[in-house]
Amino acid sequence: MKIVFLGTTGVQHSLIAAHIYLGQLGSEDFRSLKYYCDLSQESSGFPLFIGDDARGNQVYSLGVGKDLQMGQKTIENFLAILGFSSQDLILRPVSIKAERFLACLGKIPCYLGGTKINLFFSNIILRQELAAIKENVEQFCN
Repeated sequence: MKIVFLGTTGVQHSLIAAHIYLGQLGSEDFRSLKYYCDLSQESSGFPLFIGDDARGNQVYSLGVGKDLQMGQKTIENFLAILGFSSQDLILRPVSIKAERFLACLGKIPCYLGGTKINLFFSNIILRQELAAIKENVEQFCN
């Protein structure tokens, strides 16, 4: 089975949620996480493979844009058309208060310092939102 944590971006809060789910988040220094704030990976549109859980499920992070519910619904409907079931793929949306602001940070051009600005503010925001992200994961696990 595949488990996909969905967020407005796949390289910020949904990525952190996937690492929490896998028990791989050792500290609040998110910069050590593979793909963290990597906008080139985000712009590819592909799910990011994070790892396998204890049951052998593959865990991914995926950014679906500013309308998280619409992104989730679109994927679910597409899977239904293809004949896949909930035993093939689980979608877990991860929502935080600052998710739209985080998505906007990724739109700042590199030549204006966008990468550094994105990383700086993402670290601050995601540390503040860490409890909400953990709560999202705990609700999924229960």
